[in-house]
Amino acid sequence: MSLCNDEAEVIAPRVRRALTSGKRELRCQGLTAVSHMVRRTGEIDDVTLETLRPLLRDPDPTVREHAGSIVADVWIFVPHPRLPGWLSRRQGLQSVKWWFVMRWTGVSMRWTDIGRRFR
Repeated sequence: MSLCNDEAEVIAPRVRRALTSGKRELRCQGLTAVSHMVRRTGEIDDVTLETLRPLLRDPDPTVREHAGSIVADVWIFVPHPRLPGWLSRRQGLQSVKWWFVMRWTGVSMRWTDIGRRFR
């Protein structure tokens, strides 16, 4: 439905029902529907965001990882002034984490290369 309908207010209630399901597969399908909805409409309501937030701490690692990528889609496709503060902080921390890992990996690889030269 989220691929065929351009009205987020029509799709959102069904998506929220899937996100709160007890079944892992249905929660993952609901997350995918959120991604499609956000990409097609460029909007998401506060209730859906608050339903999505606990899935970032879901006990199932598959759901957690999928929820993280969906939050990244929300960050990309929804104008930032419409998003809550927790999402802005989360994406800011993800950017810092990415930068730190890339810098550390780059430094580690350089030291490894230097060590190989002196063997």
